[in-house]
Amino acid sequence: MDKIEAAGIIISLIAIFATLILISQANFPAFTYATGNWIKIGTSEDVGLGTANFIWNYRFLDLVAQAVVLFGAAVGCLAILREEKEEEKHA
Repeated sequence: MDKIEAAGIIISLIAIFATLILISQANFPAFTYATGNWIKIGTSEDVGLGTANFIWNYRFLDLVAQAVVLFGAAVGCLAILREEKEEEKHA
């Protein structure tokens, strides 16, 4: 192990230790604001039923979007991992 690897390990351990100390000492009130009084706004229509109908009736939009994302990820991976050919220079 050379000096750079040892320094990297030491700095990583110090960062992990400092993060654990920060987490243990700090007070993170995760649900303090969620327990307060909420002002409820009335709606004229059933929004939940309309949203559920849209999601289940137009499911193909979600599937098409997922296919585009997966295709883009595959093309990106192939572009990164492609083999480059060295061209011979003719003099």
